[in-house]
Amino acid sequence: MLRLPDIRHVLSGVPTEALGDMFESYALAADALDRFRSETPLQESLIAEYAQLCHEIEQEVILYCSGGLRSRG
Repeated sequence: MLRLPDIRHVLSGVPTEALGDMFESYALAADALDRFRSETPLQESLIAEYAQLCHEIEQEVILYCSGGLRSRG
């Protein structure tokens, strides 16, 4: 689940295909990140890459919920 407590009320009221796609992408990236963090030896570059990817998806969701992406499609 996304770590966005400030907009959870908005998320529950905005079920769209675009948002669903973002949630699916986030779930896949977060699962991969968890896996990379538990592997030995640690692959720091993959951990950093997937942590950044999760952050970027969270930012996209925030932008979408504020109307910034909905107007574009």
